[in-house]
Amino acid sequence: MATRNLLFLRTIPTSLAELQAAITQAVLFSSSSITSIKYLDIAITLPTSFGTTVSRRHTFHQVSNIVNKVYTLTEGINDDIDVNVILLHEDYNACGGVVRHWSDLRRLNEVGRWLNIVWVEDADDLFGPNCKNVVPLQIEHESICEKWWEGHSDTMETLGEREEHNVSCVGGTFDYLHAGHKLLLTMTAYMIPSDAVSPKIVVGLTGAELLKNKKHKEYVTSWETRCEGTVSFLRGVVGDGRPAVFHSKEDTEMEVESDLPTSSRIKRFELASPVGKDPITVEMHEIQDAFGPTITMEEISCLVVSEETKAGGGLINDKRRDLGWSELEVFTVGLVGGDGTVATKLSSTEMRRRRAEKADVLKGFGS
Repeated sequence: MATRNLLFLRTIPTSLAELQAAITQAVLFSSSSITSIKYLDIAITLPTSFGTTVSRRHTFHQVSNIVNKVYTLTEGINDDIDVNVILLHEDYNACGGVVRHWSDLRRLNEVGRWLNIVWVEDADDLFGPNCKNVVPLQIEHESICEKWWEGHSDTMETLGEREEHNVSCVGGTFDYLHAGHKLLLTMTAYMIPSDAVSPKIVVGLTGAELLKNKKHKEYVTSWETRCEGTVSFLRGVVGDGRPAVFHSKEDTEMEVESDLPTSSRIKRFELASPVGKDPITVEMHEIQDAFGPTITMEEISCLVVSEETKAGGGLINDKRRDLGWSELEVFTVGLVGGDGTVATKLSSTEMRRRRAEKADVLKGFGS
């Protein structure tokens, strides 16, 4: 039996009250005794104005606001429900990277991806009139048109002319993936446009050297576990349902690359998109300093960071200038929670703290 539900938002709610009501009902329905579902996918359709000719660079801030707000509004309803955001577009040609087409939802439902699909508007023409697992929500439509996702960004105002990015990069520990991590990874994948040539996502995943000063570092999961969890999440947002697999031939080749000064291990994966675009290569680099592959791979052209780590972008660009390379275009996502200016409540550090606390309690019982 499927262990996931889907909240399908055919059009983006122009009122935050509508969005909040839909998300709250979907989370409560998923956690009810009727369904007892652990995972909830929220598929939200991007505005029609984000078509094929619209730059991913120029819409980064707006899409980041949408994903951030959806994750923020799930907080505090039921922390046991694992929520993932799916970005949709009605125009097949505008899809690619992290943006998927509506037809992919029907395909996934036919193969049993979701136990229930909850929705705000009529979905018969998408899932079919005989679809048995569609559950209508009772949402009162608001007359307000807020365009709440637009917000303000000085970065977007000063964004110069530049080509779209075929290679995007992000870094982090990515231990116990929480909403902040998911936002970072989703927006890194979003930067890959639909017509990207040889698209690639580069992830700098912290190694032992960078973990030395982490709180409760003994409870950080292994690099391999974090690598697999990160790639599995990226597969989900891109729409590739295959499991993460390490190929022995690739592993052997990658061991040769482990002499790089800032990386210990590099593992490559391929993400296949259901919309028929070129597959995306994901390179997972084990990093031992704050720079990682950004100063060993000239082809990287963009970096996605959080509010907490955006200062690192300037240091990286200083190093790249010293090398005679072009600077990275740095994009910042807001911190998830509240109004987007405070960190998500259930951070990886907090999760490790809870594990440490639980271990101390169990130790006490054993003494």
